Amino acid sequence: MISLTRAVTAAAAASLAGLTLGAGLLTSVPAASAAIGHTTAGAVSAQDTTWAQSNAQTDLAEITIGQIAEQRAQHTATKSLAQMTMSDHQKALSELKTVASQAGITLPTAPNATQQAQAAQLKSVSASQFDATYDSDQVQGHKLSISQTETEISSGSSTAVKSFAQVYLPVAEKHLQMAESDYAQLSGSTSGAPGVAAGTGGMAATRAADDAPWLALAMAGLLVLATPAAFGLRRRFARR
Repeated sequence: MISLTRAVTAAAAASLAGLTLGAGLLTSVPAASAAIGHTTAGAVSAQDTTWAQSNAQTDLAEITIGQIAEQRAQHTATKSLAQMTMSDHQKALSELKTVASQAGITLPTAPNATQQAQAAQLKSVSASQFDATYDSDQVQGHKLSISQTETEISSGSSTAVKSFAQVYLPVAEKHLQMAESDYAQLSGSTSGAPGVAAGTGGMAATRAADDAPWLALAMAGLLVLATPAAFGLRRRFARR
């Protein structure tokens, strides 16, 4: 009987120790996961660095050509576009500098070679061709910037850099839409607008994909309306 009592006592002690150890493991796993998550969330990848540096050059280029357009643009809409893009990119660059500083990313202080060549062209192009040339540069530049930003949002590692990219994206999309619209107005047709399909009215920022949810909703509504009618017809045919 004493042996049985000792065995039961030993088993109970072992079970209690097991529960205590198990509880300790369950507590430590979330803590370890949180620590790992905290480390990787703030890590800066090559993608983050590349995007931040490229985006800074885009800001610098927009400020440079915006200043040129303020002086040379012939049309009010083109000049307004230049003023808005210049102001927005000045703000974006200021915010990006703060993010980059905290992330340890060194930003360039001048546009890249292609952007500098575009600025030089805008200084020398004839007055009659300036606005269309400026709009074309805006369309192509913002399309590239939007593509790069979408890549950063989907593939970046730094939470801070990705968050800034998410704020920047709608600003770039707004600029693209304005540039396409202005180009269409200047040319009188969208057929020659860079990157704008004929018939879009220059509003290429409103893509077919943007209409998909509304089309799906309309189709769902038609299905809801059609289902009772179809059911009623089946009942009528069944009675016959």
